[in-house]
Amino acid sequence: MKLFNKGALPALICGLALMAPVPSLAALITGSQLNITGAGVVGATFLNFQCNLPGDTTCATAPAGTGDFAVNNSTLSFAQYNGTFGLIKSINNAAQPLNTPFLLPDFMTFDLNNNITIDLTFIPLGNDPVSATCAGMQHCTPQSPALITPNNPQGLSAFNLDQNATGTAAVFGVFGIAHDHTDGSSANIAGTLTSQFTGDDPAAALLRALGGSSQTYSSNLTLTVVPEPSALVLGGLGLLGLSIFKFRKRA
Repeated sequence: MKLFNKGALPALICGLALMAPVPSLAALITGSQLNITGAGVVGATFLNFQCNLPGDTTCATAPAGTGDFAVNNSTLSFAQYNGTFGLIKSINNAAQPLNTPFLLPDFMTFDLNNNITIDLTFIPLGNDPVSATCAGMQHCTPQSPALITPNNPQGLSAFNLDQNATGTAAVFGVFGIAHDHTDGSSANIAGTLTSQFTGDDPAAALLRALGGSSQTYSSNLTLTVVPEPSALVLGGLGLLGLSIFKFRKRA
């Protein structure tokens, strides 16, 4: 019995080869975790990151409006930066309004090299119960008239203040785009910044935060890489090759 004719066999081989996994040329890997720590000062409408980490010599000449962060326990695309520092730009509601798309280029850069930079594009509103003072609440999203915009008519903060066993965690989300300048690829990135107010309930944490004191923070960001068009095209060609084989077999 004849399984393959001479014309169908090359089509089958071509189709199977094209359907084989195609390695991405990009250095940005889905699931890459970036973990950083630093310090900042919170106001009703701003977050000013501080440049004060011991051992970071870049802060001696850091541009105005930037703070520094330390990188530890990061993975995959960001593992190269473990044990090093980077710079992060301060943000405010006038230039980066909440719940509104914007573009803050080079929101985060790394001292080690310029292989990867991160733009900030969106800061969502908090989604805890709303209050101006958070008094008597275990979970609270503060609100302020100073934050009112067309896309934020209630003047909600980006923060969720959530009471826990040791105090209150102040958490807000961020979305952006990571750029790999070694190959021109980009990927979506999202995560949270968290500051722990030890011994405080949400109301006390809010008062302390708005009092202008410096607070340490930690952040975890995760990459999501969209499949490259070239990989999708090759997969389609693989299916086309198999369809040609089936057509010729029937013929």
